[in-house]
Amino acid sequence: MARHGTHRGKPLLSNHQKSWLWGTVPVFETLHARCWPVYELVMANSGESEWHQRIRALAESQQIPLRRESATRLTELCKASDHQGILALLGPFPYAPLAPLLPGANAASVILLLDRLQDAHNFGAIVRSAAAFGTRAVIIGEAEQVPVNSHVARSSAGAVNHVPICRARNLASTLKDCRAAGFRILAATMQGNLSIRNVRLADRYAKAPLVLLIGNEATGIAPELIALCDDTLSIPMTGPVESLNAAVAAGILLFELIPDREAISE
Repeated sequence: MARHGTHRGKPLLSNHQKSWLWGTVPVFETLHARCWPVYELVMANSGESEWHQRIRALAESQQIPLRRESATRLTELCKASDHQGILALLGPFPYAPLAPLLPGANAASVILLLDRLQDAHNFGAIVRSAAAFGTRAVIIGEAEQVPVNSHVARSSAGAVNHVPICRARNLASTLKDCRAAGFRILAATMQGNLSIRNVRLADRYAKAPLVLLIGNEATGIAPELIALCDDTLSIPMTGPVESLNAAVAAGILLFELIPDREAISE
């Protein structure tokens, strides 16, 4: 049983209630990655599972304080009942610098750039796909963009710990830096000039690293960013729905772009 309050004086992810991460898989992945500061764990005092044992072992190996509370108390702390008996109190998320990731990118490299995503679940699901498909990095802006928070981490099933997430003050300048480093710039739009039904993306873009833009859920990609793109891509719809969720669109396009490109890097 560890002493409570050892995080005092240290910066938190947000206010105290919004700095809790909960759920066995997100907490385990965060501890296992050892890149996001975890100040304290709170574990339910009954019903310990194998996941809880693995989390406790990681906490002990990293000398992270752990205390036991009732499941009701865990619900009070994180304001959610689906905590699965484990909470982690987090410090600020460790955004990665982009500059070191641009040199040395090969023709199998894909970077995702997200323009003003507002929904934490969309963001987290996109990061999970990015990690699953070996994306080199995810870039977000500072303005009008949901940051990496506990909801994003949960939606990503902890994948925010396994793909570099970079935060840029100016997305247009960042795209220009990517272009200068040899990246081609693509955007997912409803009226794209290339339909993925008619173009084999892995073949068309096999000779250069790529940046793929995914836009705001309501307004899409900002015009100044579209103007910097080499091509715009559309996913054809055959049913009554006109467009896809941003996370679904990102997953489809990453699937089309990345798997056949793996051989290029070998």
